Amino acid sequence: MGASAARRTGRGDGGRRQPRRPALLRGLRLRHDGRSAGAGGVTAEPIRIRQATMGDYDALVALFDELDEFHRLAWQDVFRRFDGPARTRGQIEQWLAGPGSTVLVAEIDREVVGLAVLLTRSPSAFAGAVPLKVIELDNLVVHSSLRSQGVGRRLIEAIVDWSRGQGASHVGVAVHAFNRGARRFHERAGFAPSIDRLMLAV
Repeated sequence: MGASAARRTGRGDGGRRQPRRPALLRGLRLRHDGRSAGAGGVTAEPIRIRQATMGDYDALVALFDELDEFHRLAWQDVFRRFDGPARTRGQIEQWLAGPGSTVLVAEIDREVVGLAVLLTRSPSAFAGAVPLKVIELDNLVVHSSLRSQGVGRRLIEAIVDWSRGQGASHVGVAVHAFNRGARRFHERAGFAPSIDRLMLAV
């Protein structure tokens, strides 16, 4: 999981036309609940959160491209470049089919600028563990030109609402050690450390 720092566009699906970049991606700050956050009186459109559809496929692939490129640059021993779209249509269709999973998107002026993939984690089979229902935030991506503008915060709010509707008690997220910015973001949103997973090269 992480937030990409790359600014490249997505590969799309088999040469499909790539989504046009939103006109808002020019350093504008965002307005929420009718309050302008723009510099010099410039006001952008409000952020809308909704469930993704397959009509969003190209925009989702472009955001996953950013995420994958960020991971490849940060940890080349683990992440590599591959052929084809960043995520297949079948993979996204499976997430959207639910009922224990979904993809939420953040939209500005009808353009998708962020996404969150949510999966239901099975309760532990260990008899000594409290049987918690946890929603796993598998990926959260905000377009690199719109970081620190409130998009991620709005996605987190929607994630919490969706998880409560699923009867979950917690939302969990795994953050790579190199992604300090993502860790700070989630801690500010209220996430607390749980398990530190270590790796040993052999």
